Amino acid sequence: MTRESEFSGEGSKSGLSIGQMSELTGVSRRMLRHWEEEGLIYPIRGLSNYRQYMQDDVARLERIVTYREMGFNARQMKALLDCKTPLALDELQGQRSRIDEKIQHLRKAADRLDRLIAFAEGRSGNDSAPTKIDQEDRYFSEAYERWGTSRQWLEYAERKASHSEQEQKKDMTRLKDVESELAQAKRKGLAPTSDKVLELIDEHRQALSWFHVTPSMHVILGRMYVADPRFRRHYEQLEPGLAKWMLVAIETAARANGIDPATVKWE
Repeated sequence: MTRESEFSGEGSKSGLSIGQMSELTGVSRRMLRHWEEEGLIYPIRGLSNYRQYMQDDVARLERIVTYREMGFNARQMKALLDCKTPLALDELQGQRSRIDEKIQHLRKAADRLDRLIAFAEGRSGNDSAPTKIDQEDRYFSEAYERWGTSRQWLEYAERKASHSEQEQKKDMTRLKDVESELAQAKRKGLAPTSDKVLELIDEHRQALSWFHVTPSMHVILGRMYVADPRFRRHYEQLEPGLAKWMLVAIETAARANGIDPATVKWE
């Protein structure tokens, strides 16, 4: 159906009904009513107060559809429809700038999404020096094998994809600071069940910021610090016996939260 054929027949002076207008233009009746309410189109009212659309309405509606596809809102479209080209240019150029900003935002969102997908699939995307790549990729792959099917892995991937390298370094610094305080506490002879140490243990749990670590999960991680030679070596270098001492503190903190260390689960 075309504009010309629709208005060429007998009775064309009465115009088109809202249904005919919708079929001709592909614009829904709801949207036609909305644009009328916004003052963008002005159908006349015929017998029984029914809307009637004339050729000028169709031409105007085609312009409205064009501007809508360019992202203009009703207020902007109304201004454009009723002004001359020189005055419209500022609005058109302004919209072009706004679209450029949206494109840049979407590109950044797409890049972040690509990173999230890569991490969620177990691909580290490390582009550092070759030796560092080998080491970090190995740790990343091992972590993926251990935790890759868990909910926490997705949480970790989300954080890794959204945080800058500087933010990730800040997180690591926070964890190292807490570990250093725990080593000093043990060196001073503080009991792992003391209030001060339990406060530090809770800080340690919260400093594991790659995903939310519950007290129950902290117990499981604490046992890994003792059982895994690499973690144990890391804590031994900070202070001899630190991994086992921390595990006692972690289990004590769990009991304080009403958790039996003997029945803990990865939540």
